[in-house]
Parts: sequence; structure tokens; C-alpha cells
Amino acid sequence: MFIADGGGGSTSTPPEYSGTQQKLHVDPTAIPEARKVFTDALNRLEPEINNAVTAVRARAWAGDPVSKETAQAFNRDTFETGETAALNAILAYRDQLQGCVDQLTAIEADYRRVEGDNVASWGRIHNH
Repeated sequence: MFIADGGGGSTSTPPEYSGTQQKLHVDPTAIPEARKVFTDALNRLEPEINNAVTAVRARAWAGDPVSKETAQAFNRDTFETGETAALNAILAYRDQLQGCVDQLTAIEADYRRVEGDNVASWGRIHNH
């Protein structure tokens, strides 16, 4: 699975600044917990994105040309400048998290199909 390309399931091209492609290797017994970590991150991020869309948008606070121009520049850079817009970078990150969750879900389903629900192979039996 590749973090930089959305875990293999993303159709969007990551921005140039996203760095090099990294592989994430997960032991089969750790897949459920790894998926939970990515899902929890996604669940924490989503409300913040929704809030940012409305709460972060700047307005011409002083009602003068300078504050109007500043607000327009801020909004353009934050929301409208393609892949370099701050919001679009956050949305791409969200897509990567979702791609990881989807990929881990698919990998777990494949392991379960091949291994069945063999309890020992999923680390549920701890020999003390």
C-alpha cells in the first residue's frame, strides 16, 4: 500500500510537495488495529474540514479596500488555488487516510478469505 497515493485507492494525483512514495507494511494480525488508527484519524479530521470550509473563510473585516483585498487573497490561497490551496491539501490528506482504510479493509478481507477466521492467525489467542 502506498501512503502518498491514497493507499492505492485514490484517483487524485498527490501534489508535488507530498514527498516520496512510502510503503506501509502491516503484519496481518495488526490490520484491524492499524485500520482503527487510520479510521480514528479520519473521524477526527472530517469535522475539522467541515468547520474550516465555513469558519476559516475571511471577510473584509474593516469594510475598506485593504481588508477586502487581504480577505480575497487569503481565501484564494486557502480555498481556490488548485492543489496548492491549503484546503485542497487537507482534502488530499483526508483522501489518503480514506484510501488507507479502504486498502486495509480489502487486505483484511483477502486474508480472511484465504485464512478463514482462524483465531490463531489473527492473534486472538495469547499463550500465557
